Amino acid sequence: MKDYLFILLMLLGSMAIHAQRTVNACGEIDYVMPETQTLVEAKRNAIIQARLKAIANEFGTVVSQTNTTAMHNRDGKTNSSFNSYSENEVRGIWISDTNEPELTIKYRNEMTVIHVEVCGNIREQKRETVEVQIKPLNKGIESTLFKNNDRFSISFKSAANGYVAIFIRDDDNEIVNVMMPYEDSDGNAREVKSNKEYLFLCTKDPAYPYDEETILTTSKTIENNTLIIVFSQKKFHISLSNKGEFVPEVENSKFQKWLHGLRVYDTTAQVEETVLTIKK
Repeated sequence: MKDYLFILLMLLGSMAIHAQRTVNACGEIDYVMPETQTLVEAKRNAIIQARLKAIANEFGTVVSQTNTTAMHNRDGKTNSSFNSYSENEVRGIWISDTNEPELTIKYRNEMTVIHVEVCGNIREQKRETVEVQIKPLNKGIESTLFKNNDRFSISFKSAANGYVAIFIRDDDNEIVNVMMPYEDSDGNAREVKSNKEYLFLCTKDPAYPYDEETILTTSKTIENNTLIIVFSQKKFHISLSNKGEFVPEVENSKFQKWLHGLRVYDTTAQVEETVLTIKK
């Protein structure tokens, strides 16, 4: 019995070591210093980019992209515009430097170029995904098509315990609104239990703090909004201000920066996007 226990412990130990395996990697880049940055900022960014390149060379990258087409009605004419949002993530994290980063400043075509060489210990970071079921509802019926002032809610179900947040992006003015967590939750993502169906953004939701139902509105002939659902098995907080405070509305660029940071540090974070069309 002791022999079997010893073998089991050895197997578990080897699995843990493999899961936490680190390797040594090196990377180098030429970083062109923008005019808006100081030399200190440029050096720091150059080191970060060189580290990311080293990780990408060893473990590769993941690229996710969302394309949306928005319809605009101006002076009786309907025009369409195409927007593409992409994100490039490396599959690992930088643990520590094994050598001090080497920086060499050069000048090329009146531009400052910082050549960086880095070496360090890195660890592969695999992303975990969970099956989630998301249904946008128009007056309780699954649909992505809405008319002005139609009642909107969401049916949500996940295969694991976790936390969820809901956003909607106006694809015309690039503004992202936080729909859930609600304003009285201090920006903490909503906790959900596995295999339980939830109705969000409506009075049937016990946590919904408003008396009136959520509605989608538009003053245009037609517009597209992108519904963004963020789910994670780990607790997370919505902080979209420079002070780390929760705000209900933010520019898309700042939102994407927050989302990227969440996905880098939380391997269980996953994002689902659906385009909603609203007609006047």
